[in-house]
Amino acid sequence: MKVLVAGGGTGGHFYPGLAILEGLRERHPNLKAVYVGTRSGIEGRILPAYPWIRFRPIRVRGFRRRGLLSDAMTILRLAVGMLEALWIFVRHRPEIVIGVGGYSSFPPVFLGAILGRLFRIRTVIHEQNVVAGLANRWLARVVDLVMVSFPQTKRSFPHARRLVVTGNPIREEFLHVVRSEAIYRRFGLDPERRTILVFGGSKGSTEMTEQILASKNAIRANDGLQVLLITGDESRAVAIRRELSASAVGNVVVESYVDRMGEAFAIADLVVCRAGATSLAEITACGKASVLVPWREATDDHQWKNARLLEAEEACAVADDEVIVERSLVRVIVGLIRDELTLERLAENAERLGKRGARAQILGEIQSMMRGARA
Repeated sequence: MKVLVAGGGTGGHFYPGLAILEGLRERHPNLKAVYVGTRSGIEGRILPAYPWIRFRPIRVRGFRRRGLLSDAMTILRLAVGMLEALWIFVRHRPEIVIGVGGYSSFPPVFLGAILGRLFRIRTVIHEQNVVAGLANRWLARVVDLVMVSFPQTKRSFPHARRLVVTGNPIREEFLHVVRSEAIYRRFGLDPERRTILVFGGSKGSTEMTEQILASKNAIRANDGLQVLLITGDESRAVAIRRELSASAVGNVVVESYVDRMGEAFAIADLVVCRAGATSLAEITACGKASVLVPWREATDDHQWKNARLLEAEEACAVADDEVIVERSLVRVIVGLIRDELTLERLAENAERLGKRGARAQILGEIQSMMRGARA
């Protein structure tokens, strides 16, 4: 099987694509995989560790709504991206093209849909968020199949030829890793303390990091808890470690990046993170209590909409703008970690919403489509 996955930029788009490719490889050991994205996206940093995936970057960017000149440059780069995608198709001849969102998904998926009218190429898109992104809304009119994570997302695709609610695929490690003393030791954490995992997505969060630092003395005073803080930037992590050491804060462990996030989730008693769709899929699949801090600059305010969906099911707590402005995020965290009944309720409701079989359903849809194409 020859498959091309396109999209990325952030972990929320990239990791579902990676999970799909890993699943296809398990079922098809001779899989020939190509990933199309940008060098500046997370895919450019992560994919070198996966030599069985051919990474083909293209030069595109999203519409920034900054005036006619900016839009003209975006259209020009989109045209260049289409030509680069055409060369990738000529070189690799994919049988199926899977778009996972982000502006770099548009040229390959659109081209695949056009070529699919002449050749046996099938096209699929997967939308992770409650509200669909611009690229996927455009592509839904021409692809063979639209897959979504939430039933509420259906309204974003009124013209889809076929739509299936699958959930959001996550890496298998999240589903199989269990809490152990060995994992605590690898992170330099104490198994006897409650663990709070704080991260801001694939690019980190300056805002959330500053909230932790502003309350470092309050954290130090709570001997029964510890924080695993992931910054997304090595230089930032080094500076924070130095600051915490100078203040004698011993119950905050700082990492720039964690490859095995499944292990971090396994030992977390509370997860504090942005409200990206992939993070929500991981939280619900693992049945974790969480405090969601939606990124206010997310396109179409989609992170707030993601968070509100879980909040309505009493499956998370949401830190709103007032909490952030008053620098009281840590106060919310400490209050929650002490409330055992609320923690259990959030975790149970999150697990109820989780779709642990999302990847298997997506792989089944893809294989069914390929059998139909070859018939």
